[in-house]
Amino acid sequence: MRSGVSPIKSAFQSGEVIDLIYRLDGIKIDPVRLHYYEKTGLIKASIRPAQGCGKHKLYSFTDLILLRWFLQLRKQGLSMQRVRKGIAYLKKNMPKYLEEPLAHELFFVTDGCDLFMLGDDQEAVSLVLKPGQRYFGIVVFDFKKMIDDTREAISQ
Repeated sequence: MRSGVSPIKSAFQSGEVIDLIYRLDGIKIDPVRLHYYEKTGLIKASIRPAQGCGKHKLYSFTDLILLRWFLQLRKQGLSMQRVRKGIAYLKKNMPKYLEEPLAHELFFVTDGCDLFMLGDDQEAVSLVLKPGQRYFGIVVFDFKKMIDDTREAISQ
């Protein structure tokens, strides 16, 4: 992990995740929607998945950041199918960005149709319409700012 990026808190229950997303992004999601995202493999409670009665799922700070990123893409008009396609491309071809997003300088751009990533190598790459094709683009989603905002909200 990069220095200065370590989270204040490292485990979050579903209610905390839902509250933080609403406070930070103004996006309302309910427990059923959160469960759906987990069931379909979009996001997971990586610290502790559901384990029956009395045990709460626990999401990591990274899980929270990835969920915020996904919801922001949806808010900007990218369809669920295209978000999934972009995530699938990253999982297959650039897994380090999803496995350790806090360790990289990541920026994302969307026009509502395609999703582009500007990674450590400073090249913009299409993740949806022409996966792997490199472009030059502008910065829209600053992961560092998202991480800093999340840390600040957690500390309040």
